[in-house]
Amino acid sequence: MRKQITLAFAAALLVAGPAHATSFLVSTTNPGDTSSSQNGRIYSSTNGSEKLNVKITGWTNFNGLIDNSAIGSYGTAGLGIINRNETGAYGTHQADSSGGTDFFILQFDQAVKLTSAVFNSYAFNGVAPDNNALLAWGSTSAAWNSTLPLDNLAYGSLASAFTGSALSAGTGASGSRTFGLGDQAFANVWMISAAAPDGGKLYDAFKLGGFSVSTVAAVPEPATWAMMLIGFAFAGAGLRYRRRQTLVGTVSA
Repeated sequence: MRKQITLAFAAALLVAGPAHATSFLVSTTNPGDTSSSQNGRIYSSTNGSEKLNVKITGWTNFNGLIDNSAIGSYGTAGLGIINRNETGAYGTHQADSSGGTDFFILQFDQAVKLTSAVFNSYAFNGVAPDNNALLAWGSTSAAWNSTLPLDNLAYGSLASAFTGSALSAGTGASGSRTFGLGDQAFANVWMISAAAPDGGKLYDAFKLGGFSVSTVAAVPEPATWAMMLIGFAFAGAGLRYRRRQTLVGTVSA
């Protein structure tokens, strides 16, 4: 009996398995899986047997209205944005806050937390840029690779759809930056936007060279919970059986 209890308890724990989060590094220094920059670019990342997919599109906030912008791939520099008022010359192929605020929308195939990103800065019209970034996150039931109906939408409507936001301050120097976001910052849609001008800077401008995310720790499925409860029940029964046997032995003595 004791052996059966031990085996059942061990089996329940084996089925449950440890809950863990998975980290993914997504490099955007390659073109991605699409030939149309206006429709966005698709990237994949793997960690062991797990895979993450993300679709990245480019947009611009023009005085409160959103416009679909071209997202360009610039080799080792990463992704930039060219909006309808820009030609791409003189550094206007970055995500910047000059003549409209450019932003990336990242649609993941599962909920993730953005933990860091690479911001590569370049001179914009001959003036050294800042590279602050506004981050925002929210969730949708739409497919991760679906087309977002943001064109001509009021920016305020998009902003209100996000459940959280944070400003990541930069120094203007290129490189990776870590985000200290809270435990609630898990979502399948993220925004990385050039920030509004601040201090003595005229604008913020950068290319997105990649980013790291972590997934939500796995939660046991209902069947797994059932197996765990069965295991605990057997363990409890075993303890009661041993206690009864001990009491019987004491009385007999």
